[in-house]
Amino acid sequence: MCSPADQCNFSSFAPLDIARRDTGAGIQALYEDYSIPSDFISQRLESVTHSFSATYEGSGYSSWFHFLCKNVSVPGVPGQSTRIADLRGTALSQGDWTWIRTSVFMRWSNCHDKDKASVVLVIFSASPELRDRCERLWRTDLSEILVDPFSLLVICLDELWLQAQRIVEIVRQVFGDVERAALELTYATNTEDGHHDFVGLHNIAKHIIHLKEGADAAHLTTTHLQAFHQGLLEQPPQGPHATRVMRLTNQMLAQKTVQFEVWKLRMTSLEQRMQNIINLVRGKMWSAPYLRLGNDFVFSPSTS
Repeated sequence: MCSPADQCNFSSFAPLDIARRDTGAGIQALYEDYSIPSDFISQRLESVTHSFSATYEGSGYSSWFHFLCKNVSVPGVPGQSTRIADLRGTALSQGDWTWIRTSVFMRWSNCHDKDKASVVLVIFSASPELRDRCERLWRTDLSEILVDPFSLLVICLDELWLQAQRIVEIVRQVFGDVERAALELTYATNTEDGHHDFVGLHNIAKHIIHLKEGADAAHLTTTHLQAFHQGLLEQPPQGPHATRVMRLTNQMLAQKTVQFEVWKLRMTSLEQRMQNIINLVRGKMWSAPYLRLGNDFVFSPSTS
């Protein structure tokens, strides 16, 4: 009889599954070794956001999801307000064209025989934090993972949620500074004292839209994953211990679903605040006797 450590192999990490000259051969071999289905590959090529899928193959399950979320970076220059800037270099205010991309694939073989059951988890483009959590889990009791390995997906979702919340907090902080500056400038008595950063407002609004899309997709992923797992829970029980473990996993999935819903609510609120600022700036701009375009002033259409 194999030990749980011999039956579990969930410390397989790989770079982002996009074929490059230096990684293409290795990723292809990984696909073949673990019989990763073509649907997994096509969903990555299409850069889908909501993509939870699962298949039953007679003696076990294959399950996977892709996570795509907007990323932003802040240089953190001392003495300056927090601003978003693509660390690869960009001249546009508050611009950043980077993304968080992670793919998770799990295979649960011989799931109806605990002595022969085996679990494989492959994570493409895992963050250092997610990698560390998986490696620490490897040093714990793995017996319950063989009973219900979907708990591994809960860990992945939790770490991805934490990663996304750090991005959301950066955007909220940057937007708060821009919001205050826009309010002060909009109500200034002398409009020649400064001008609104329209490019910056546009880019922040775009980041918010992308983050909201990521939140919606992640919420759908966790919702469908929980529904699929609920179906497994309703199958003939494998004993009281297995039922307890699976119920605990389902409860954790329900908690993740709520967390991603909270992310959606935060983005909806931020989106509404951004729209309020845009409306305020637009109203003030067209009601002014002149507009500032770059270094020039022109008469406003509403006053000419």
